[in-house]
Amino acid sequence: VSEIKHLSLVSAVALMLILLGGSLWNAWYSDRLTDRLAGQLEQAQELASHRDWEGAARLSQESFRLWKAHDVYLHVMMRHSDTDQILKMFRAVEQYLALEEPDQYTAANAELICQLELLSEMEQPSLVNIL
Repeated sequence: VSEIKHLSLVSAVALMLILLGGSLWNAWYSDRLTDRLAGQLEQAQELASHRDWEGAARLSQESFRLWKAHDVYLHVMMRHSDTDQILKMFRAVEQYLALEEPDQYTAANAELICQLELLSEMEQPSLVNIL
């Protein structure tokens, strides 16, 4: 009986360590991904501010392709409502770029970057996220 309890305890600790490791990996990975996406969108914003709409559209499309390339990860690990909202924002940014509307594009792009940062923040191990 004592040996069974010991084995159960070891199994429970091992499972908790695996879950902790997975959570920390997910926090690191989501931060890395969203930083990369936001960086591309910030570069696109800089190009748009210099009226390089084609360059801004190219970088924004690259960012969107990167987002879509991680679609399975995002839908498994993140809340669907959050990922759906970001998808809508990518579409809005795309439209404002096509119309070459600087004010609307700047606002939509800033909101998209902010949502990406919030998405990453939600996955970070912090007291706020635990409570």
